[in-house]
Amino acid sequence: MVAAGLLILSSLLSLALGRPSAVHSEFVVRDQRSEVPLGFKPGNIRNFIPPGMLRLTIALPQNNATGLQASLLDVSDPTSENYGHHLSKSEVEQLVAPKAESSKAVSDWLSKNGISPDSTSASGDMVTIKVPAEKANALLNANFTTYTHEASNTTMVRTLAYSLPSDLQEHVAFIYPTTQFIPPASRKAAVKVIQPFRKTKRSQSKRADIPSQCAQVITPQCLQAIYNIPPTPATAAGNSLGVSGFGGEVANHDDLKDFLAQARPDITNSTFAVQSVDGGSDDGQGTTEASLDIQYTVGLATNVPTTFVSVGDQNQDGDLGGFLDIINFLLAQDDPPRVLTTSFGFDEAPFASQAPDLATTLCNAYAQLGARGTSVLFASGDGGVSGPQANDACDGQAFSPTFPSGCPFLTSVGSTQGINPETAAAFTSGGFSNIFAQPDYQADAVAGYLKTLGNTNAGLFNPKGRAFPDVSTQGVQFAIEVAGQLQGVDGTSASSPTFASVVALLNDALLNAGKSPLGFLNPMLYSQGAAALNDITSGSNPGCGTDGFPAVAGWDAVTGLGTPDFAKLLTLVTGSAASGNSSDASGQDAGTGNSTSTATDSAAASATDSAAATATESAAATATDSAAATATDSAAATATDSAAATATASSGSKKQQQKGGKADKQGKAAQNSKQAAQSSKQAAKQDGQA
Repeated sequence: MVAAGLLILSSLLSLALGRPSAVHSEFVVRDQRSEVPLGFKPGNIRNFIPPGMLRLTIALPQNNATGLQASLLDVSDPTSENYGHHLSKSEVEQLVAPKAESSKAVSDWLSKNGISPDSTSASGDMVTIKVPAEKANALLNANFTTYTHEASNTTMVRTLAYSLPSDLQEHVAFIYPTTQFIPPASRKAAVKVIQPFRKTKRSQSKRADIPSQCAQVITPQCLQAIYNIPPTPATAAGNSLGVSGFGGEVANHDDLKDFLAQARPDITNSTFAVQSVDGGSDDGQGTTEASLDIQYTVGLATNVPTTFVSVGDQNQDGDLGGFLDIINFLLAQDDPPRVLTTSFGFDEAPFASQAPDLATTLCNAYAQLGARGTSVLFASGDGGVSGPQANDACDGQAFSPTFPSGCPFLTSVGSTQGINPETAAAFTSGGFSNIFAQPDYQADAVAGYLKTLGNTNAGLFNPKGRAFPDVSTQGVQFAIEVAGQLQGVDGTSASSPTFASVVALLNDALLNAGKSPLGFLNPMLYSQGAAALNDITSGSNPGCGTDGFPAVAGWDAVTGLGTPDFAKLLTLVTGSAASGNSSDASGQDAGTGNSTSTATDSAAASATDSAAATATESAAATATDSAAATATDSAAATATDSAAATATASSGSKKQQQKGGKADKQGKAAQNSKQAAQSSKQAAKQDGQA
């Protein structure tokens, strides 16, 4: 009777929504919404380019996402015997591959409808097809048409409802794009162009090794001095740094060369590679976001091979399609970048209310990269606690977290300003997720913060959610060059590539010492790493008619654990990271330690006043007008219990075989270990809390 009722409902909806008649009598509505979401305006599918063709991604349920999460936390925990023993590509794929019956069911369904996959992810958990709009309507009993997001004037193709055959329901996690009306990622996700360069209330530099101009404008040499980052070239084979770019962002080689001539005259020949996904641009006039990201990775992570991954939108499936595509692109590589920084993000609220399963899938994809040894970093966003709204537009309403920063399997980076002391940058987005439960690795730190807060902001955030940011760096008045002109920019977009560069240089020392790269950072940062960070204890991120979250001693929801001290971090990680060759690890550790002091001293010496002065004067003279862009955030919404359970970070599993085994050892370890079972149990417990 239930199935029959659903079939009748599906037929009635077909008539009400103007969809074509169902091809299969067994269709069951999978998802639907009663009206077009606020902020979107329907259009005409005939205006869709390319004409009539839709690109749909069919996500299949992963067979052991809990095992993946447990294995990730195990290899990322400095107290684990498996710390640094990252999983291989095939081991990760075994954990997330769909069940054979699910793959067959989807394959048979497509074949029966005369459709061949356009592409399939490396693990088989995502199948992409390209079909005419009419075919998609018949396949899914849908009514696809164009919708315009009015605030951004972005057009995308969506449907208000879609159905699947009843016998396929358990074999499909979701199909994208269908009913997910997710506003575009911010085009300048967390960057605001400041015109012209201005005098700020930044504290004056009182350290002799920091150029005086750094109190007014930040350059790579300023960051080297502030954070003890060495200018000496990286030399390790196999090191790499990836920079994500979306929405037509272009990094220009000439701009980089000119920027380095002024800000890093010692490395003017440094450059970067470009990889294109979804027709992303690989040439052209530079844009602000891409210029910032590249100039502060190449300009800071000296000689670390850097790649700009340019993601286009040739499929018109929205920025979220690009987020799915870039992660599958990187996971398909035998050697993905050791570090990945992204300065784009979304409001979390639409994911929480419309697509928690999609958010969970993306979060688990970042976990896959982390399990393989990639450090994934995201800018936390620039809306404070109010998001893109005017500061007083959300008075009395819940604070607005961002996504993916709320994912527990990546490192979220906030911003600071000033030098002596550093203080929280007021624009930094930070807070607590409404989708993902609070992971164990940060529970103690967050509990201390909540105790300090007391009743402050009570009811405006989810105290049991994953808390962010994790760390922070300078993010105000960064000098960059765009289209031949020097500009000054603010934003957490400046902070994420800065911290990513620190991680890339730490990896260089580790790889040279025969050790593993850092991989997923958070379990280390929240335990041993906190002592190697500069605690930020003043400032806040106001919004919604409140002062937002305050910075306090210890972790806080505006600066995280603090800013990096490279020398301290290097001493820490070279002493605790897993060795790829234990027989010579001690000797190479000693050598690395000796070079640290020299490199740090050299960094301070090379951060000369003249370079900062050149950047300041030139930028002030040539800065051009540009619209300020604000990072993502919107009103919070509570996610489904199942999504929170799926994505909850939990206790790590102990692998039962050591590194050196073949394809299935990690999968068996994750599935059979006691800690993997505990992880699943805790996920279920936190399901009810988030």
